[in-house]
Amino acid sequence: MALSREQIIDAAMTILSNYGLASLSMRNLAKNLGVQPGALYWHVKSKQDLLVLVAERILATTPAWIGRAEAHSDRAAARQAALDIRTALTSVKDGAEVVSVAQALSPKQLAPLQRLRDTLPANLTLRQAEWGVRALTHYILGAVAEEQTHAELILAGVAANEEWTADTTEAFIFGVDALLSGLDALAPLRIVIDLSTDTQAADLIQ
Repeated sequence: MALSREQIIDAAMTILSNYGLASLSMRNLAKNLGVQPGALYWHVKSKQDLLVLVAERILATTPAWIGRAEAHSDRAAARQAALDIRTALTSVKDGAEVVSVAQALSPKQLAPLQRLRDTLPANLTLRQAEWGVRALTHYILGAVAEEQTHAELILAGVAANEEWTADTTEAFIFGVDALLSGLDALAPLRIVIDLSTDTQAADLIQ
């Protein structure tokens, strides 16, 4: 059977899940598939290209969030999106590290991270939305990377299973809410004035 890109990604996910990112080399991948390393390059250009594809696979389980949060209103959409990404990352060994590398290599390619913009307050400026997505992405990846590193240290007997790990999810949500509060405070204000038959909308840019 001819080798396919999907087979390569499947094998890469197996290595990652069982052994972690340090073991995900092109040589180990080729050995796992029973082919010469050169055969992989017909389907993936480089190890960097492979990591982006693996990151896309890791994030593929996140839903397409619908709707946009209004400023100073319910933040459920953004909070749920962050939790969905966290769940996807923690489902795979070193998931946060892989996605962090892929995000650095191809910032616009990972659709679930880009879709975070759709959950932010609608009246953010384009620059605020871009920077807000970047800040939220950095927080999610950093928080999950710390969780996964701590879990590995516990397994290795290097770190103790401290009490703070019991409320990790609550702490994660607290951080997301803190970022969203900051974005709410920075967003331009939109005032709608209803004058009986005429409605005038004025945008006040801070």
